Amino acid sequence: MNINKKAILLFCVLALSFAACKHHTKFDRENWDYGDGLEFPNRDNMLDDLLKSYKLKGLKYQEVIHLLHRPQLSNTTEMVYDIDEISKKGKATYVKKLILSLKDSVVTDVKVYEHSDKKK
Repeated sequence: MNINKKAILLFCVLALSFAACKHHTKFDRENWDYGDGLEFPNRDNMLDDLLKSYKLKGLKYQEVIHLLHRPQLSNTTEMVYDIDEISKKGKATYVKKLILSLKDSVVTDVKVYEHSDKKK
C-alpha cells in the first residue's frame, strides 16, 4: 500500500507539472492570425517560437505584414499585435502585446509588453 501511495503522489506531481507548463507551438502564419479580431487564442503559444525563429529587426513594414498580417494598432513608429488579454467584469486585468518599433518603415526594436492589474 505504501508503494501505491507513492505512485499516486508521483503521478499527481507529474500531472500538475505538465498542466502548469505553457504549451509552446511552432509559429504558423495562418494560425497566428486565427481569431475573431478581439482575441487571438494561438498567439501566446507561438510567440516564443516566432521570436526565436524569425529575425524581426530589420524587416520592412510590408515584410512584417506578409509574415504577421495586419497589426491591431499601427502608426509611423510602431506596430502593435495583441497576444493575450484577460478581463474580469469588462476590465482588462492582464494584457500582453508584441510591439515592433519602426524607423523609416523598418523594424528597429522588438518588445513584448506585459501588464497585470494586481490589486493589493
